[in-house]
Amino acid sequence: MKKRSVAIAIIAVLALVGMNMYAQTKSKKQKKQKTTATTPATGTTPMISNSEAIDKPDINVQPGPLPPKEFNFPPYEEFTTENGIHVYVIEDHALPRVTMSLITRAGDAYDPANKEGVASMMADMLLKGTQKHTASQLAEKLDGSGVSISARTSGEQFTISGSALKQSTELMFSTLGEILTGATFPADEFDKLKEQTIASIAAKQASPSEQAQALSRKVIYGMDNPFARYQTKATTASITADDVKTFYHSWLKPNISSIALVGDITIAEAKKLLATHLNSWKTGEVPKQNVGDISTAKPGVYFIPRKGSVQSSIVVCAAAPGVTTDDWTAVDLMSGYIGSGFGSLLFKTLRETYSYTYSPFAATTRVKRYNRIFMGADVRSSVTDSAINVIYHELANLAKTGPDEEELSRRIAYEVGMYQLSLEKVSNVASYLQSAWVYDMPVSWVAEWTTRMQEVGPDKVTQMCRKYLSPLDLRLVVVGDPSVRPMLEQFGPIFEFTQDMQPAAEQKLQDAGITADELIAAYTAALGAEGVSGLKTVTMQGAAEMNFQGQVLKGTVLRKFMMPDKEMSLLDLNVMKQQQWTNGDKAWESNPDGSVSELEPAEASRIKENATPFPPLIWKLKGYTIAVKGKTDNAIIVETVSPSGKTSRHTFDASTRLLMQSERDETTPQGPVPIIEKYSNYQNVQGVNFPMKYSMESSLYTITYTYSVSTNQGVTEADFTPAETK
Repeated sequence: MKKRSVAIAIIAVLALVGMNMYAQTKSKKQKKQKTTATTPATGTTPMISNSEAIDKPDINVQPGPLPPKEFNFPPYEEFTTENGIHVYVIEDHALPRVTMSLITRAGDAYDPANKEGVASMMADMLLKGTQKHTASQLAEKLDGSGVSISARTSGEQFTISGSALKQSTELMFSTLGEILTGATFPADEFDKLKEQTIASIAAKQASPSEQAQALSRKVIYGMDNPFARYQTKATTASITADDVKTFYHSWLKPNISSIALVGDITIAEAKKLLATHLNSWKTGEVPKQNVGDISTAKPGVYFIPRKGSVQSSIVVCAAAPGVTTDDWTAVDLMSGYIGSGFGSLLFKTLRETYSYTYSPFAATTRVKRYNRIFMGADVRSSVTDSAINVIYHELANLAKTGPDEEELSRRIAYEVGMYQLSLEKVSNVASYLQSAWVYDMPVSWVAEWTTRMQEVGPDKVTQMCRKYLSPLDLRLVVVGDPSVRPMLEQFGPIFEFTQDMQPAAEQKLQDAGITADELIAAYTAALGAEGVSGLKTVTMQGAAEMNFQGQVLKGTVLRKFMMPDKEMSLLDLNVMKQQQWTNGDKAWESNPDGSVSELEPAEASRIKENATPFPPLIWKLKGYTIAVKGKTDNAIIVETVSPSGKTSRHTFDASTRLLMQSERDETTPQGPVPIIEKYSNYQNVQGVNFPMKYSMESSLYTITYTYSVSTNQGVTEADFTPAETK
């Protein structure tokens, strides 16, 4: 056992050294120099130093890892008690100490709605009094005997942990049985705990990174998903002692529990202790709990403003597979490669190259059915957008070129080495065994983890990046000063939340005092009614700039219109071209190979509905439903529904009556993607006010056009049908 411990430790240390030396350049091995021994004087004994007798290592060459050792999962025993507790026993008689870990499939994910915190408060109340002892009596009895017992909750797990000297093992088990069957939850202790909990929530809200992670869970799992619930002062204030008692009696059952016993204990002793002290813990049915499917929020930026913050807490996140799926190990490895430790991508860029942060991070959660992969950093406010662009760039590059094979090998060696080293601590063995039980997996699932990890190659990591971290899969969460909000607009529509994780209340709308017909008439007048009536054709051309996940592409744009509903548009960004046509009846689009395809009716309808430089002028002509929703201090809000059923929200300047912004959702295979179009810098051309600057913002990209405009010249009917179809 001793030799194996040393060998595993060396493997882990060498793996860690390899991780930390990723930046060193390998030099060529230097040839060993032959030395000629000097003949000693007659009558003397030749002296050979140790350094001459042993080959000197080449200090310029990094040593490689030792040959791998055969790995065997440590021995254990298991059985099930009469009342249904699944028991693991791992004997280790080196020290006279016993530890136990009892896990019940019931955690804070099962809190009643709007009473988030019940399970956590139950955990804190278990040792606050039983039918036999008060809180002070329990504390005095345990402390005086060197016994410690604590409880905690997380997700779908409720855990009671304990530790005792061999001579106090009986006391630990008797106390465990006492709190499992006879906790009383006294009112005075509950009231004190409630006050303490509310105070601790205030401390949590003072942490921007804590809030960013909490909002990230809501964004990925779903705003009302049990795994995303967030305990607030309000939910805590609503909890009563009866709520805690109900949870205790409903969920703490032996038939949904497992206990792991580790240390100076035999299988016979374990059976006797459990029969003596936990046999009275009665089985029972538990409430049916529907956690629900994952429901990731639509793409965009989820922002919590914190006035006065000098840093922004950034979390880039996405949905990840369940921990028991074939993909999870590779996704977990990928997250470590991206942002865990000194050799990771984000450490080398965000910290070493740009000095944006001290501690970037990345990780994948461990839940049975679905998970969350997240990465980010806390950075100073002034570089918020720059740091986000670096993260997006690294993810795009990983999906495009894959991981560095040598770096990935070091990461795998490190992960495997640390896992094997962790098994030298028997309490970790117990934890792994109970993980298999929690996830309804065989023990081989944890025993063979190193094999699964070693089978992950660069191609698999690349595949996982493309599958789970594509631009449409990513969501951005930022907590920071309100001044950083303009920086975030390039990453898509912004959804603002309060520090209690609730959507920020929209500004209340006042009566606009204008009908839809009156607003369209006012808009037409603002454009220049006489000039608009004389428009036959319009040409808008100029510079185009696309910001795609931190990469900037520049080119040109050309748009030709024939009133009222014909358009040809050509976007040329050098590395890509896109051209569309609609003649008012059909629509076409160019393909990457230069060919042209006629669009399906649904897509053609969308193109035709937007074939105008002035969208509000064709709403009535095309049969839109138009509703004036109200007015803010400086804007009139209008909602439209197109003939194809698309709902859009439009903002008109309350003073000029010109259109400033339109918002809609575009349907994609990954779900709806919010789109925001902005119109600005109106200038008069031939009696008509045109928006000389146009931008389209989404979570995938932001594209901006800066136009020059000409009217009633150089446009013919032939421009609106591709040559290939004529």
